[in-house]
Amino acid sequence: MSLGWDAWMPSALVSGATFSVDIRPGNVYLVEERRPKVSYELFEQVLSSGSSGMVITRDFPKKLLTEKELDACRIVWLTNLVGEGRINPTAVGILMSQVRAFVESQKRTVVIMDGLEYLVSLNTYDRMLQFMHQLRDIVVTNDCILVVPIDPRTMSEREVALLERSLEVIIPRADLELSDEPMLGTTSGEIRLLDVEPR
Repeated sequence: MSLGWDAWMPSALVSGATFSVDIRPGNVYLVEERRPKVSYELFEQVLSSGSSGMVITRDFPKKLLTEKELDACRIVWLTNLVGEGRINPTAVGILMSQVRAFVESQKRTVVIMDGLEYLVSLNTYDRMLQFMHQLRDIVVTNDCILVVPIDPRTMSEREVALLERSLEVIIPRADLELSDEPMLGTTSGEIRLLDVEPR
């Protein structure tokens, strides 16, 4: 993986298959998968290059920390419960401000936003699409990386297409019948990966 900061990373191991993806600063990567496994693997690969990380998640942070190596990351929990490191999921302006403050205060950053579907369910889709466009502007102007896992089954085809239009799309595929296709293809701006592990 080339990170563009004069740093090179080895090919990442994702779900039993080795692949190489050119992850470049200043981009938002929309990873279409049922569970955010590949998204977190990409996030951890960028972290291993020396980047500072921020995790925005619907998952309980202590559970997440037991499953992943995220001790050095800033974790923001999307919840209605009040407390440190927690944001009400309807307060997208506050969330935007926290992301902006984080990426502007660090030299090299990567952010994973695991919970877009949850945010869409509590806000309108149009509001969250506008939010994603504003986040993309922050990512581009601060030369950082944003990874956004989504399960496309939770949105209409039109809603997914509107997101795909302005973001870099990564689609891990579990369909083993596609073995005659290359494991990694870059047709039409999409990066497709083979996910060989059963769900």
